[in-house]
Amino acid sequence: MLNIHPTINKTIEVIRKRLLERFSDNLKCLILYGSWAKGTAHEDSDIDLLVILNNADDKTRKLLYEIERDATEDKSITLLSSSVEEFQRERIPLYTAIKKEGNIIMGEIDIVINPEPPHIKYADYFEKSKEFETKKVKMAENIIKEYPSYGSADLCFVASKHAIQMALAIRGIGYSSKVVVLLPLAKENLGEDITDKFKRLFELYIKSEYGIEFLSQEEARLAIEYAKEILTVCYKQM
Repeated sequence: MLNIHPTINKTIEVIRKRLLERFSDNLKCLILYGSWAKGTAHEDSDIDLLVILNNADDKTRKLLYEIERDATEDKSITLLSSSVEEFQRERIPLYTAIKKEGNIIMGEIDIVINPEPPHIKYADYFEKSKEFETKKVKMAENIIKEYPSYGSADLCFVASKHAIQMALAIRGIGYSSKVVVLLPLAKENLGEDITDKFKRLFELYIKSEYGIEFLSQEEARLAIEYAKEILTVCYKQM
């Protein structure tokens, strides 16, 4: 295997052997992505791997979950799966990012970028993302109706972050899972108002997750309001 940091070499080798045992001829290649591929990882950074299979279905994803669960020791491991066709078509923005920054550590596959514009190649994923994230905010609304003192800033924040990531991707702009990276990108491409609401929502999320008190009813209501406005802007048709 090439270009693997010594810190994770042993873990990767264990994963590689288990993948070969479980999938044999169905396994096309294994790609390391994320911080370990980009050279920005810390000692305790997660290990992100994309397993590309000739044929991927629910059964293979279940097997991957079992491998992921059993292999986890001192580091968190994420095993994502894709079929060859899905990866080459870049059905989701992550596949485009992996083609650009990932490191093939086993097997081989064409990593030429799909030349179709983002609003075409991500069209199906855009609609699914809109539906899924909207449901999260609706769930938050239902929770606050039944449990006014609880709130759901986590649902609102995650839905809003994913919506912003999708809005950037559909515009052909690279994105990150880190809020500190998303904020300036959102400000430049989605406007200052949405960025400010996302920042306030992030603050409510931090208070909700790590504070010693529940959010007030007004704060919980604001979290939902911010999320709705963010999703409305992000999921406008291109």
